[in-house]
Amino acid sequence: MPDESGERRTDGGTATGGAADVELEFPSGDWAGFFKNHFGPSMLWALISIGGSHIVLGPTMGAFFGLFAIWIFGLIYIAKYGAWELGIRYNYGVGGNPVEAYDQLPGPRNWMQWYSVAVFVIGYVAITAGVGLSSAALVGPLVPLSVPQTFVVLIAIAGGLVFFTRYSLLEKILLGFTVALGVLLVLGAIVGPPSADVAAETALSIDLGGERTIIFVGLFAAAAGFAPTGFSTSVLIGSWSMAKGEGASQLREEGLDPDDERYHDYIRAWIRTGRRDFNIGYAFSFVLLAAMILLAANVLYPEPIDDENFAFALGQVLSESFGEWSFWAIIVGGFAALYSTVITLIDGASRATGDILPMALNDRTVDRELVRRAVIVVIVVVASGMVLALGNVPVTFVVTIAAILAVTEILFYPANWYVVKKNLPEAFHPSRRWVAYYAISLVAVLVFGIMGAIAQFDLVPELIELLPSAG
Repeated sequence: MPDESGERRTDGGTATGGAADVELEFPSGDWAGFFKNHFGPSMLWALISIGGSHIVLGPTMGAFFGLFAIWIFGLIYIAKYGAWELGIRYNYGVGGNPVEAYDQLPGPRNWMQWYSVAVFVIGYVAITAGVGLSSAALVGPLVPLSVPQTFVVLIAIAGGLVFFTRYSLLEKILLGFTVALGVLLVLGAIVGPPSADVAAETALSIDLGGERTIIFVGLFAAAAGFAPTGFSTSVLIGSWSMAKGEGASQLREEGLDPDDERYHDYIRAWIRTGRRDFNIGYAFSFVLLAAMILLAANVLYPEPIDDENFAFALGQVLSESFGEWSFWAIIVGGFAALYSTVITLIDGASRATGDILPMALNDRTVDRELVRRAVIVVIVVVASGMVLALGNVPVTFVVTIAAILAVTEILFYPANWYVVKKNLPEAFHPSRRWVAYYAISLVAVLVFGIMGAIAQFDLVPELIELLPSAG
């Protein structure tokens, strides 16, 4: 990614300013101080990403396309980075969450805030259903219920935990299993890398003949929608970042003006620190995904993963690295990663809706806690109905929902760019290199969205037929 120069005070020192002569603490410049005092929001965000994209799409792509899947996800990660970087820039440069400024966008009043509400209610019902169904598929063989029935039990438990906000212990346990899974994936990829034949066949190219072209477009669109997460999570990471009270938000709390040039070094240092935090979580997410693809390419390629063999296929990815015991290790770890994502999605969607709805209504008297609890109930009830109606289709469901996300969440990227341009002091506007990157990556994201639409409307065969005549 492009970078900016000019950050001068990042040594943890202090600066004074304002009529009250307030002391402002600069972020710690050394790594020890950074991890002790500032690190955190990115890992909360990363835990959302280590769900459908890593546990479902990663091995599915690796099974179909081998090592080439790493290049696909790498392109997606590079293209989508800008939306979150803009959000981080706004968090620390303005001292708020980008969604608070969405009412400034051209068009009907508060339309983007209403759109955000729709995403967090309607969209997150479907996302939670897809990820939750995958988690149910992993434990389905161990319980006397069908996979859809198991899902209903699991999402009811998750909804109850979030409703009463008493899930911190379970969250820590699931986090522990997820981290352990990440360690196993990385070690497994080192111990059991793909064979030389698979590497030679899939590292730089893939066969897109016939039916594989249709599969490729569908899976690429799904990966673009789900990996690392949807753009709407820039609102969630904004909430977590603001909770730390750093950057421009601290200036506002002290009654100081972030536009004042005396505080520009201070803000600049915090923007850089916030970006550093996010970069770590982003890189961590990609490394784990790449490790999963390597393992899937080693064990599963070229056999595809489908709805019926999802749990068995996932359990096999570590078998050649660590032996039979690893089957249950990855089943437990995969379930923990997916189920923790379900809890985080329900919690994040309900809290975000509670925060945004008063903005959209221009009514600060709205009971946010009542909204939060109502959204929890809606997600649990509607997602349960969806899964009971569709049946045991975890892979198909995730691929379909993810491809839809590639289309529906695009708007958060230009929205974040607009509010950064409009609200940040000019000294913190993106440089020409960043603007060039945003423009190119936004075009790429739009192409991803077009691919998602093509996949959803099943237009790939028609387009293939048109290609010879177009030539």
